[in-house]
Amino acid sequence: MYRVMGVDTEGDVDFRVVRGRNLSLYRALSAHAQIVDRFTPALTGMPMMVNYASSFRPHPYRWKGVANLNPRTFRVRSDLALRRLKARRGQFDVVLQIFGMFSVAGHGFPVALYLDNTMALTLRHYPQWNPMSDRERREWLVLEREAYHAADRIFAMSQAVHRSLLDDYGVPADKVLTVGAGANFTIDPDGKDAYDQQTALFVAYEFDRNGGRTLLDAWRRVRADLPGARLQIVGPRRPVALALPPGVEWFGPVRDRERLRSLFRGATVFVLPSVFNPFPHVLREAMAVGLPCVSTNHVAIPEIVMDGVTGSLVAVDDVPALAGALTELLGQPAMARQYGQAGLEAVSHAMSWDQVGTLVADQLKVLAAQP
Repeated sequence: MYRVMGVDTEGDVDFRVVRGRNLSLYRALSAHAQIVDRFTPALTGMPMMVNYASSFRPHPYRWKGVANLNPRTFRVRSDLALRRLKARRGQFDVVLQIFGMFSVAGHGFPVALYLDNTMALTLRHYPQWNPMSDRERREWLVLEREAYHAADRIFAMSQAVHRSLLDDYGVPADKVLTVGAGANFTIDPDGKDAYDQQTALFVAYEFDRNGGRTLLDAWRRVRADLPGARLQIVGPRRPVALALPPGVEWFGPVRDRERLRSLFRGATVFVLPSVFNPFPHVLREAMAVGLPCVSTNHVAIPEIVMDGVTGSLVAVDDVPALAGALTELLGQPAMARQYGQAGLEAVSHAMSWDQVGTLVADQLKVLAAQP
């Protein structure tokens, strides 16, 4: 059995106990290989203080963003990870790096990457998510390109990322494989009983990036047609300084999984009109309880939600189209049921972490066997 060392951004946690999308891949791989260890190359002590001092911005939220994402942190994380890997070189056969926030490839041992996004996609669809200056962005893209070309294998979570690697970074096609992502939730085999609640549910930590303001504008139109409709907003860490339209309930973060699950079960429609979200797992979570989804037609979302089958997809920032899609599904329980049951069926047969692990494991085994 070959030996895998994992490097990721999950922090100091045990993948055998803690659940999470990255950690689930390790558990799936452990059926095929020995997971020697995994770690996060996090900045601490003096390097962290120097980085924060060099990244200062008056606004605390932007300061944190700049400190976490810049070419300097890319290089420091890479150095930290490489020192640790070189110190344990005889203990592993292949390295699995999850996400492209640093690089350990090209240093005498095989390395595979697993990616849910690229910086090119971010800059194309939602550049404000990236806090770097123009010079830093150019520098980051160079570092990112070098990392992708140095890697021995790249696993893409979606076809959108696959295309970006080829088109934006010139990565050879035979180096990239789309393996998808598994599900970190329990599928409800019975689905929903009722679709007449006229309740839409939005769940996301970042309100603006996931189309929250567009949703509030659209909701005013929905309420004009359906005066009893409700919109429940769950997740945003920071309150939004906006006047909420009638029928909106603001929950903020809900950390109790059972309470969150009950909100999903009590809704009629799940809505996530993202401006940019590389691979929103929450859509599949909604489908797993039989909810039809209303979302946007961009990046990997059409790979998750089938327009006119398991939900409705609209253009980004299209208020009338979003309002129309919500009004249609909230006002027609039969259609909501049809889409919701189709979504439950689709996610029941979607890629599982065990399947992803098998695909990745086969490729890692080949890399581990290289002299």
